[in-house]
Amino acid sequence: MQSILSDQYTTARAYFFSILGLLFLESLARLPLYLYVLSKRDRPFIKRSSGHTAPYVLLHRLLTIPSPFPSYVTNHKVFDLLRLVAFIGLNVLWGWNRNKYSSDFNLYGWLTIANGGLALLLGARNNLLAVAARIPSNTILLYHRWVGRATLVHATIHFSLIVRPWIKTGQVATVFQNTRIQVGLMAWGSLCLIAVTSINYLRRKYFEAFYYSHALFIVFVVGAMIHASHGPEFLLPGLILWIIDRLIRFTYNFRGIEVQMVEQYPGDLTKLKFRGFQTTYPGQIVWIQVSGVSFLNWHPFTVISAPGKGEAAVAIRGLGSYTKRLQSLVKASKGMQGEGGAEEMRPFRVRVDGPYGVGHVMWGVYPVTILVAGGIGITPGISIMSYIVRRASQPSVRIDGHQQWHIHLLWVIKDEQHVDWFAEELKHLSALASVGSILVTLDITIHITGGQRPQLAGHEGGEAHEMGEVGKYEGLGCVLRGRPNVLEWFKSVKESRRGFDAAVNACGPRPLVDSTRKAAANVSDKTGVFSVEEEEFEF
Repeated sequence: MQSILSDQYTTARAYFFSILGLLFLESLARLPLYLYVLSKRDRPFIKRSSGHTAPYVLLHRLLTIPSPFPSYVTNHKVFDLLRLVAFIGLNVLWGWNRNKYSSDFNLYGWLTIANGGLALLLGARNNLLAVAARIPSNTILLYHRWVGRATLVHATIHFSLIVRPWIKTGQVATVFQNTRIQVGLMAWGSLCLIAVTSINYLRRKYFEAFYYSHALFIVFVVGAMIHASHGPEFLLPGLILWIIDRLIRFTYNFRGIEVQMVEQYPGDLTKLKFRGFQTTYPGQIVWIQVSGVSFLNWHPFTVISAPGKGEAAVAIRGLGSYTKRLQSLVKASKGMQGEGGAEEMRPFRVRVDGPYGVGHVMWGVYPVTILVAGGIGITPGISIMSYIVRRASQPSVRIDGHQQWHIHLLWVIKDEQHVDWFAEELKHLSALASVGSILVTLDITIHITGGQRPQLAGHEGGEAHEMGEVGKYEGLGCVLRGRPNVLEWFKSVKESRRGFDAAVNACGPRPLVDSTRKAAANVSDKTGVFSVEEEEFEF
């Protein structure tokens, strides 16, 4: 069977714009709500729940439950499976070829160039495409991975089919003396090295190798432009965006970042508070480089403070080698003795790259916000709560129908000392929420698992462990012993907020996130649906 289009160059262009069409659909699905928010001109408001049809609720539930497939395939979400099917379908559709003559093999080379150009378009941190189209950062990152793998697959097919007849005729040595073939081989080799370091295990264990090996894409770009006659047409748009991204990030080096506060807490947690930059959206991330830890290593952290304050704070848990070295540096810096024997903080240089991130959910638009966090996963939740409470406390806020924002937090931690990590922030937000003139309610539930088994009682119907009060936290809400029954907790929230739509943020261990998705799907009905956003730190 022949390919759909006889001209291979036109086929590659059709594929390129087909993938951009998928991204356009991603943008179009979020455009109505975004335009609605813009029409309010940043005035605080609550979107009314108008009820939902039975087919809509069924579709919402199907897209909310976690995917049964491995995370490297669908990122645990059913909707990602639909995206993946569409992406693979387009690759098969435009890559279908009779492969009868050697010239037919060039189609896979064209698709390699097209996918490489798409990978460049989607790979920049300051992604103008994502910002303009309002496509969530996690979605852009997912497509970037897929097109990267498709680039390698098409390149390998192209290389294998082209080389096969040369091997049969003994012409390999002669053909490989051609410069155009040599640069094509270098481009394919660079893709292989990037792919190897992108394997989940290697990326997590040797992040620096994964991060810096991506610089080999320059070898691919140069090789592809020399190897293919129309290479620049596909690669230059993404390359231009990458150059703009690098220029923006270069200017970040000249910001006067001042470390205002460093605090350490039990459980290997350190808080850093900076002045000199601010976030624009709750839950954004920044990349931090501390010269005393490593001159080359940058590490992503979620900003816990509300946007637009001219300052920002991050919380760092000593889980990996980088964060542990950073905590050691902080301890050494705070150990200096000043005049009179007082302890002083020796300043250390910090560079901040960011903030970055376009979220799936527009926080503060829905009347109910639900935050489910495990351990340090509460950091985006603190930012979201601070943002909503601050909006609710603005003097000019006017909500039609006397509605309020309702925030429900479920925080699961291992040790009662971990309550201290964010006790100050929670007490401050609780105090603000208790003011009668501020149109927000805040319900906080903290579960301390202690030495209990690592199994969650959630959607599967298991009962929570017997719970006893713990008197460590004095803010609004309660602290309980034992693992939470996530489904029952969601049902209690649903009962108290019936008739409202809810936005849900889940950040923590995979079992907790999956239980949250199952519970959100279970309680969604015609009166209100629960939309889930996961916080993922996979870079």
